[in-house]
Amino acid sequence: MAAPREAEEPFFRLASPFWMSFIGVGFTIFGFAVFAPQSVPWPMLGPLGTLTQHLIKNYPVQLYRGFWVAWGIHTVEAVIAAVLTTMKNIDGITRLKWIVQTQLFGLASLYMLILYKPKAKAV
Repeated sequence: MAAPREAEEPFFRLASPFWMSFIGVGFTIFGFAVFAPQSVPWPMLGPLGTLTQHLIKNYPVQLYRGFWVAWGIHTVEAVIAAVLTTMKNIDGITRLKWIVQTQLFGLASLYMLILYKPKAKAV
């Protein structure tokens, strides 16, 4: 005989694979452009490589600042995820999953958490 379930499984959904890939590749290229531009064969990336080379050559300070601004925005979104998980009674490892996923993928993750409406507890 199966043991009765005491509580419903905590809500967690992975971000869309499309957005995870897009944001992951974007941050990787951004990071290489800022911190190790000489280690990437930019011409092999076609128009994206050409654009990136232009930005590296002409706007290195703006690239550097933009990289940290982007990480800062993702950090603010992760803090919002931490607050939302508390408000929606999501705790433990599931809360940590939401925070980390939102730090890495930003709105692609946070949007799903914002849309989540927890069921009212039966009295």
